[in-house]
Amino acid sequence: MKNFIIKKIVPVFLSVFTILLIWYLVAGKINASLILPSPKEVFFKIIELICQKIFWINFLYTFLRCALAFVISLFAGIIIGTICGQNSFIKSFFEFPLSLLRSTPVIAVILIALYWFSSDIVPVFVSCLMTLPIIISAIITGLENSDKKLLQMAEIYKYTKVQKFIYVKVPSALPFFLNGIISAFGLTWKVVVAGEVLSLPKKGAGSLLQTNQVIFETTSVLAITLILVCICFLLERLLKLIFKKYIKGVKNVR
Repeated sequence: MKNFIIKKIVPVFLSVFTILLIWYLVAGKINASLILPSPKEVFFKIIELICQKIFWINFLYTFLRCALAFVISLFAGIIIGTICGQNSFIKSFFEFPLSLLRSTPVIAVILIALYWFSSDIVPVFVSCLMTLPIIISAIITGLENSDKKLLQMAEIYKYTKVQKFIYVKVPSALPFFLNGIISAFGLTWKVVVAGEVLSLPKKGAGSLLQTNQVIFETTSVLAITLILVCICFLLERLLKLIFKKYIKGVKNVR
């Protein structure tokens, strides 16, 4: 327990303290809330926001868009990734468009999507496009890393293709898939909020950010941002904790 506190808790505490100290000193030097409000001002604004019903309504809309985009990406990624992992021709077919999506700036996709969809759909559509390659790549990597000895044993016992897939390939792919889920989940939040900022749906945390930025409410912008960051961080940590025993030793999939 003592070693855990020294190695894990103390460095995190010192890191947070250092960031807050630098923020406090820079804000004091600038002495202009419009440019950079102090940590104290932002803290009280956070308290004010989380006590307002309107904030949670906007947050709920953002959360629902994130959930919808994530579920769509998950199901589409599982289907495409499984097919690509089983067929080299289809994998090569999808390789270029997936690489293209990884290289495309999110802002460009959002701006193009604004011509095609309503402001409520844009964040969901863009998030699906951006997270899909992560899930597909995770599944392909997992299937390709199936234990060769287990596959040879399956051949000896005359397993069918379906049995090999269920009993050998799926367990091998699971850690990579779960790790891909964590990476995709974190990206979903960022892309959905960015999409809301530019598309300005009637309800959404991104819309709140943009509205407060236009009226020069820098304190509110920082407060909303910190709330979103903390919620995303906690949810990612929760997923990592749930999947911990399955993804141990697997590198992040991007």
